[in-house]
Amino acid sequence: MSTTLTILITGANQGLGFEAAKCLSKHAHVRLFLAGRRSSPLKDAVDTIRTGSDCRAKVEDGVVMDISDDESIKAGVAEVEKQLGPGKGLDVLVNNAGIAIESSLLTRSLREVLQDTYAVNAFGTACTTDFFLPLLKRSTAPDCPRVVNVSSAAGSLGMTTRPDYSFRPVIAYGTSKTALNGLTVALARMHPEIHAVCVCPGYNKTNLNSYAAGAADLEGGVGAKLIAEYALEKKGKSAGFYNRDGEVPW
Repeated sequence: MSTTLTILITGANQGLGFEAAKCLSKHAHVRLFLAGRRSSPLKDAVDTIRTGSDCRAKVEDGVVMDISDDESIKAGVAEVEKQLGPGKGLDVLVNNAGIAIESSLLTRSLREVLQDTYAVNAFGTACTTDFFLPLLKRSTAPDCPRVVNVSSAAGSLGMTTRPDYSFRPVIAYGTSKTALNGLTVALARMHPEIHAVCVCPGYNKTNLNSYAAGAADLEGGVGAKLIAEYALEKKGKSAGFYNRDGEVPW
């Protein structure tokens, strides 16, 4: 493929975001931006991917960005715009950054946990997308611009209300992902020129679940590959919700 595809992925210094970025870095037509909250781990992640034996992409300098802070997002947009160059656009935004802090309910109020979770998973993702809209709308790549929101089956009302749904309820995390799904539908309706999807990467060993036993291994796993697949090409309908088996009910 000869057309350059410029992709930014948030929460990319660790976990699923980092593994998805590694998958994307294997493609020579990709120009890749990794974004994260802290500069040192982000630089380490960028350096690790750049020096990987199978890295073929152009991996740009990391973009320090806290998606729970509007000023930080604006600074991130400015940095991406600077690195892109005059008049250039962003083709794909992968909103991967997220938190799961249900365990803190032991010491904190439900209101606090809900507010902090929604501030990142729902409000942060929505505002990140909103601030990046001008760059996304400059995209000239085929089947772009696109937004890929990393969601969860825990946010699917169609799945969590089934009698055979076996995972424990996660009130803050799960409902924040339900909100994210709704925001994705709204984005697709408000901006029909943008192809917007949610993807559920499955239950993976990450710091969000304290690397839980029974979760899938991250490295080379299907979750990261799924995120990368939807970043690399236009798949599904806008708005749509997908996992490795196909379409997921809202």
